[in-house]
Amino acid sequence: MTNRFARKPDRSPFFVEKHYLLLLAPLLIFVVVIAIYPLLFSFYISFFKYRLTDPDQTRTFLGLANYLNAFKDPHVTKAISSTLVFVAGTVIFEILLGLSLALLLAGENRIMRATRAWILVPMALPPLVVGLVWKSLYNVDFGVIPYYFKQLGIDMGRGPLGELSTAMPAVIIIDIWQWTPLLMVIFLAGLKSLPLEPYEAARVDGATRWQRFWYITLPLLKPTFLVALLLRTMQSFKVFDVIYATTAGGPGSATTVLNYHIYTVGMVFFKMGSAAALANILLVIVAALAILYVIVLERQQI
Repeated sequence: MTNRFARKPDRSPFFVEKHYLLLLAPLLIFVVVIAIYPLLFSFYISFFKYRLTDPDQTRTFLGLANYLNAFKDPHVTKAISSTLVFVAGTVIFEILLGLSLALLLAGENRIMRATRAWILVPMALPPLVVGLVWKSLYNVDFGVIPYYFKQLGIDMGRGPLGELSTAMPAVIIIDIWQWTPLLMVIFLAGLKSLPLEPYEAARVDGATRWQRFWYITLPLLKPTFLVALLLRTMQSFKVFDVIYATTAGGPGSATTVLNYHIYTVGMVFFKMGSAAALANILLVIVAALAILYVIVLERQQI
C-alpha cells in the first residue's frame, strides 16, 4: 500500500533549475576565475601606468594613453605587419595542404589509417619542443637543412633563422609542419559527413571528378572551411612558443610578432599597462577577423 499522506517530490521548474545551477556552479566559478577576471583586469590595467618593478606598486591613471602610444610606436606597427604575414602564410598553406591530405587519405584501409596516424605525430608535440628541434635542423654549423643546401651550392649565410630574408619563411614552415595535420583531421571529418546522393546524381549526369570536387565537395565543405579558418587564424595570432624557441623575435625584429612583442613589453621591460593595452588590441583584431569570416561565409549561404 502506498501512503497517500507521503510528501511528493518537488519537481517544480524552480527546483530543477536550482539543481542545474548547483551542478554548473564549479564550472562557472572556474570560468570566472580563469577567464573572465583576468580579461577584466587586463582591460582595467590598460588605462594605468603600472610597472612590476615599482616597489610601491603605484598605478597612475593615463586614460587612453597606452592605446594611443601603441599605435604611434613603430615597433608595434612592425609587429602587427609581421603577425599578418605569419598568419597569412600559415593559414593559407595549412588549409591547402590539409585539404589535399584529407582528399588523398580519405580511404578506409590499413595503409591509409597508418599514414594518417603518422601524420598526426607533429600535432601531438609541444610547440616549444618543435621549435627547439627545428632550430637544430636549421643550425648553420651542424643542421641537416643547411648541409644539403651547401651540397647544392647554395650559401645559407647565417642559416635560415639568421637571415632577414629567410627567418620568417623558416618559422612559417615550422608552423605548417606542426599544424597541417589538424587541418587534415578537420577536413577529413567534413568529407566523411558529406551526403552521398549529390555524388551519385553527378555520376549519373556524367560529371568528371574535378567537376564533382569543384561544384559539390567545395560548396558542401564551407562550414568546415569556417571552422578551419577560425581555429587556425586564432592560433596563428597567438603564436609565441615557436618564436621564443627559435629566433626570439630576431634577427633584428624580422620575426617579432605581436604576441612576442607583448611578452617583451610586459615580462622584459615590466610595463604591464602597455602590455595589457597591446593584448586588448590583439583581442580586437582576432575578434574582428572572426566576425568577418562568419559574415563573408554566411553571405555565401553556408
